[in-house]
Amino acid sequence: MALGDRSRERRRMAAECLTVARQTSDPGIRASLVEMAQKWLDLAECSEYDGWNESLRLRALEAAIGQELPALYDLPYNLPHRLFTLLMQLNAQNQTD
Repeated sequence: MALGDRSRERRRMAAECLTVARQTSDPGIRASLVEMAQKWLDLAECSEYDGWNESLRLRALEAAIGQELPALYDLPYNLPHRLFTLLMQLNAQNQTD
């Protein structure tokens, strides 16, 4: 099941819980169903977050590594043009892969 499908299914389950909660007169059961709906929504959001932000987390990690390299290896801030061009080509290749 795809992440989008999983999220949709969990949201559907939350909606069903809320529908049944509206139809019941017992306050305890209603509270339990509302709580269950909230748990389904939390699960739906988690599955969306995991799929959507995977590339964002990877980019953030790459940026953090890039910021630490000059300090760890005493790299010059002004790279030679040839090296800078090579890094740009590698970056472009990684983005298409």
